[in-house]
Amino acid sequence: MSAVPYTVKQVSSLTGIAADTLRAWERRYGVVSPKRTESRYRLYDDADLERLRSMARLVASGSPASLAAQQVLAELPETRVAETQAAERLPAAPSVPADPSLMNSSATGPRPVPDAAPSASVPAADTLVGPAQNLDRAEVDRILDQAFASGSFESVVEHWLLPALQGLGDAWVDGRVDVAGEHLVSAAVRDRLGRAFDAAGIALGGPVVLAGLPPGSLHELASLAFATCLRRLGADVRWLGSDVPEDSWVHAADRLAPAAVVLSVPMITDTEAAANVVRRLKASHPDLPIYVGGRGAASQTVSGATRLPPSVAGGAREVATRLLGA
Repeated sequence: MSAVPYTVKQVSSLTGIAADTLRAWERRYGVVSPKRTESRYRLYDDADLERLRSMARLVASGSPASLAAQQVLAELPETRVAETQAAERLPAAPSVPADPSLMNSSATGPRPVPDAAPSASVPAADTLVGPAQNLDRAEVDRILDQAFASGSFESVVEHWLLPALQGLGDAWVDGRVDVAGEHLVSAAVRDRLGRAFDAAGIALGGPVVLAGLPPGSLHELASLAFATCLRRLGADVRWLGSDVPEDSWVHAADRLAPAAVVLSVPMITDTEAAANVVRRLKASHPDLPIYVGGRGAASQTVSGATRLPPSVAGGAREVATRLLGA
């Protein structure tokens, strides 16, 4: 490490990377994990500089930011994140009307989740970028309508929406989409997910599962997509949302005596907060099964919790199978 750690301004000057981009690469991809002062200022070392320079070279050569980050992280001996960086792209949401098979009145065990790719009518993977650039909510809704009419909720989430939202995130990092455009699309997706979660119905008598994000974690779409998939499989999912304080997780567990807890860890920077939640829950409920999923969980071990597979639908199947049987 250098004798004097580098500040954001110094790193920006040395690498030519804008300060906003530095912070975006850290939050979204975990390319670096700078130290923090007591005042929360970032401090980088020589290894951070080298990774950022490598990332910048790859992006400048035309590589999407997400793929460049995978390559840079794959070279780190302590964090083999290469295959898992795409695992927790921001998730999906349905617009298909509720059908009777989704309206649970009782839980009889996990139902099959179709994994077949959507039909040929599914939109292109980059189709959300244009409406985000134009702040065109009506076009976003039209695209979502088309996508979710092309296959099951699970298949569209896995095969289209997650990649499309990852591409949208890359466009934001690259400066092709403004924050307002990304937020507009995320709001539309969040609305669809909420409707899908409601359409799945309440699994009366099913095992209660708490799902949500640790304190400080705001990327909620993947968690809600997972909660929807698990609810469709017969679990009584209580989705707590984003930025849930540790005390609230403990209160919910005390109140509901859940069969399991599922924490979404969308960013590597969320791992410490997730680990603190797990420690608190295990202290008061030592036998409570706790699962973690997402990019942060895939890159680092959270003691006391079981890591779920990268697939949102696959993770829901694993939890449902353990709770409800095959």
